[in-house]
Amino acid sequence: MGRRSTNNAVMICLFFLCQIMAPMALANDTDVPKAFVTSSTELEDLKSISIEPSYELSNGWFSPEYSAGEITLLYRDASVVPIDNWVEWTGQDALSGQYVITHEFPVPTEWKHQLSQQGIDCHSFMPPNGFNCHFNSVSIEELKELEVLGILQLDSVDKIRHGLAQSLTEKGEADIDLILSGHQLPEDVFEQQNIEIYSHSGRFASANTDILGVKWLASQGEIEWLEETPVSFFVNSVANTIINSDDIQDNLKMSGLDGSWNGLDGSGIIVTVADTGLDSGINDATMHPDFSDHIHDIYSWPEPQWRCTWNTPTDPGPCDDGAIDDHGHGTHVAGSVLGDGTVSSGSIVGIAQEALLHFHAFEQSGGLGGQPADLNDFFDSAVENGSRIHTNSWGSCDARPAGPGTPCNTYGLYSSNSMEIDFGARANEELIIMFANGNDAAHGGTVSLDTMLYEATAKNSISIGASENYRPAFGSASDNYSGMADFSGRGPTEDGRIKPDFVAPGTQILSTKSRSAGACGWGSFDSDYCYMGGTSMATPIAAGATALLLEHLIENEGVTNPTSSLVKAIFGASSHDMIGQYSSPTIGAGNPIPNMHEGNGLLNMFSAVQTSFFQGESVSTGDNSGWSFTLPATPHDLQIALAYIDPEATPGVTPYLVNDLDLAVKSPTGVWTSLNDDLNNLRVMNFSSPEAGTWEVHVNGTNIPTGPQFFSLAINHNVPLVNLTMDADLDGIEDSDDDCPITYGNSNTDRTGCPDTDGDGYSDPDPAGINGPVWTISDGADAFDLEPTQWADQDGDGFGDNSLGFQADACPVSPGTSTLDRFGCGDSDSDGYSDPDGGWFIANGADSCPSVSGSSSADRSGCPDDDSDGYSDPDPSGTNGPVWTVTDGADAFTGNATQWADGDSDTFGDNTSGTFGDSCVGVTG
Repeated sequence: MGRRSTNNAVMICLFFLCQIMAPMALANDTDVPKAFVTSSTELEDLKSISIEPSYELSNGWFSPEYSAGEITLLYRDASVVPIDNWVEWTGQDALSGQYVITHEFPVPTEWKHQLSQQGIDCHSFMPPNGFNCHFNSVSIEELKELEVLGILQLDSVDKIRHGLAQSLTEKGEADIDLILSGHQLPEDVFEQQNIEIYSHSGRFASANTDILGVKWLASQGEIEWLEETPVSFFVNSVANTIINSDDIQDNLKMSGLDGSWNGLDGSGIIVTVADTGLDSGINDATMHPDFSDHIHDIYSWPEPQWRCTWNTPTDPGPCDDGAIDDHGHGTHVAGSVLGDGTVSSGSIVGIAQEALLHFHAFEQSGGLGGQPADLNDFFDSAVENGSRIHTNSWGSCDARPAGPGTPCNTYGLYSSNSMEIDFGARANEELIIMFANGNDAAHGGTVSLDTMLYEATAKNSISIGASENYRPAFGSASDNYSGMADFSGRGPTEDGRIKPDFVAPGTQILSTKSRSAGACGWGSFDSDYCYMGGTSMATPIAAGATALLLEHLIENEGVTNPTSSLVKAIFGASSHDMIGQYSSPTIGAGNPIPNMHEGNGLLNMFSAVQTSFFQGESVSTGDNSGWSFTLPATPHDLQIALAYIDPEATPGVTPYLVNDLDLAVKSPTGVWTSLNDDLNNLRVMNFSSPEAGTWEVHVNGTNIPTGPQFFSLAINHNVPLVNLTMDADLDGIEDSDDDCPITYGNSNTDRTGCPDTDGDGYSDPDPAGINGPVWTISDGADAFDLEPTQWADQDGDGFGDNSLGFQADACPVSPGTSTLDRFGCGDSDSDGYSDPDGGWFIANGADSCPSVSGSSSADRSGCPDDDSDGYSDPDPSGTNGPVWTVTDGADAFTGNATQWADGDSDTFGDNTSGTFGDSCVGVTG
């Protein structure tokens, strides 16, 4: 594990602590461990804003020898209270709120779903064997029945990136990113005068606050992590031949591999580029001719309203400079992906000249302030517009320089942006998300490891480093195509993962020049083209290559839905190990791949189209799946890659891998080679001079707490991969255990291996018995097969029984149709408001007139409102419900939708802008 901290342990036993620990059995206090506080440089930083360890046993501040294991948080290992000791040590006999619970390792894949069935909502995995969950008065005995091993509650110090404390000390306030424990902000957050919430989407939010605000937020169970919003910037600092993409563009070479294959040019693939803008910004006669005939759309993202003052809520005005590229970066990047060379008569082209361009232009001011608060807005927009690739030549960091020439204070951190990227990749598994690794490795004549920008640390994107181009006339920066560019950001990540994933040429890249910009990067070629360098330039080269690969998979291989994990596995199996600048086997990229300089190597597209592969297989905890393949006599080197889209992690832990799949390979002579790795979700194995004969490759589900985990596997030999298991439908479940043995499925709750459209574990109904035996909702099938948060409806009213799910039934055993104040309860007059009952009163929003349909909602709910202004008609006789008059809040002007109140009783309404509005409100006249 790669935690960067200096730890010192001290024993603390304070008299006030003993009082806090009451009502423990003090006669047996020798059985209660003393507080054991682990100190680190990061925790010391937090003291500068008066945030210190609580010393509470419930927060894990005791010696691990008394614990039920440890949770590996970012800045400490927190001891877990054994469940049998929880009540005695903490005085709590039931859990309400947010707690971490653990299970014996490895964690069964089905455990999280079992917790959900009991109303326990769990999100973040807490390594190595826990989840951060929300409880509503769950007893310890109930938890024991759920095989809970131990309990822990996060302390305030566990929720804050230490750099935030440093920034607050210097500036007094900061823009921050928040990660929520669930989907709700703290209930009282909008009442805090020193906290301004900017945005909230799902589990992600952003805000501005000061030291007191951070202290308050960190004390709330709804908050899981806080960090300063990083500052974003572009990573600036022949390619086609170096990665062999010219070979797969060639009809003759491709038909030589398979007579039915043609050369590739990116046709049919839409690529989204997120950058400064595109030439003139408008696809008309002013647009650069290299793009004009294959632009899908151009969208400009303005600075959000909390950073810049919009003219109106729908008009950003000066906060949006449009898609014009007065910087030049975006036009150059887009040209490297798919410029078609119209101006140069085809001599200067991108990698995928016929791909379509969907452009995301974002405002450049304020640290690339046009980025959405949640990067998933980027990704969702790309997918909605048909994109299969989203490429990003920018990144962010804590922009407080650590020294001369270093724009960042820290590198390689798994940030809230990293988490958003991983979430987006899992939500959109057919979108390949790419990020530049950064350009900060070279300082003072040396090349440094640990120089990655934050977004490139995401597990599920493809991060790209820069190798040298081959333009020797330009000097040493581009005279060795098997060497790394010295500036290219290196790994490892904060938790020790291998990055970059791959490299592509990134020096002296000749591409399109924006005619709306001035000087261009590393120098102009002419008025239409120029040179630039950086991982900014390497990433679009890789994106263009990815477009060619996707075209190949879809058109030549018949894979209609290639996933990002499949692309990553194919690249991993086919990448090329570079020699390095100094032809040394021990210096820099000269080390065998994978290494922290070149990652898994230089892209090799001709090798990529000659791989064997599969996707869509899955394993759960304890599962093993195997395949065999046969290598011919004198085979070339064997390279095997396993890739999968791992669930997003929370930044407050380490390591960041959630699901751990391991790889084992058996040679024809029976020799096993294992790659057991609890850090990376891309695993690459290399075998030099492999034996001819039958090999086996096995994927083991070592620990899959959130699953089942689907994966892709590829090898760099064009030979069949034969499934070793008896699994006719290839859904990862042996036929003897599969309730739908001839139909692919991932259900695991009511029955196993049947179609489960919404992925909630419950199989889709099959009343005709097409996939297996007849199976209906009464048998346990999913009553809501398109809604992943609901599956049961015991009263059959169309509202689900899961109280934490979508439109949860408030009356789950009694059918009802109410939808306005609560879902699924009795509604005698069918107006949407539920009838009052013993637990739900008019004061809660129940129907004040339950026997008469009505639409009022302002003074009372569900009563007649003849002018539809929200205020109910007066009912002085109590005909429709309780007696209700104007003095109670009823409409003083029935029949007039613009007036409802007359505080001074002069027959003129208090709404001054309405009909007959009172000009002297409060004064009778």
